[in-house]
Amino acid sequence: MKVPRILVLATLAVALGVGVPSACLGQDLARAAEGFTVQWAAGDVSRLQSRFSLNGVRLQWDERPLGALAPQHAGASVREYLENREAASARVSRAGEVGGEPLRGFAEIRWESRIRGMTEMVTRTVFVAFVSEDGAWRVAEVRVLPQARL
Repeated sequence: MKVPRILVLATLAVALGVGVPSACLGQDLARAAEGFTVQWAAGDVSRLQSRFSLNGVRLQWDERPLGALAPQHAGASVREYLENREAASARVSRAGEVGGEPLRGFAEIRWESRIRGMTEMVTRTVFVAFVSEDGAWRVAEVRVLPQARL
């Protein structure tokens, strides 16, 4: 059975990633997740805000969902949330693309922090949803999940 040349070329193009925008590459999502994590741990809200989707960001602090906010308002909410916390560590524990149009991805961040002036460390999961906009990964959602009870 002879395979049509166009099918062979199309299969080869998919396998090599030809024609796939750079935002579709997993390493770019991993880099975006790592950058977000570093800025989150440092409390660098202005740089975090520059990563927010222009269509708004859904926020949830523990069990309190705030819904979708414009980037400026989301930045103010993140600043308020982080201002009383000191990060001890933050690392990406999982990240992946989920597909769709526009392309979407996610990252889960293990974040250890404490309230300023306190000694007790708290470990939380920060879920970040990304969306591809103009060839870059932008933050569409941030959820700090409640501390798990043991």
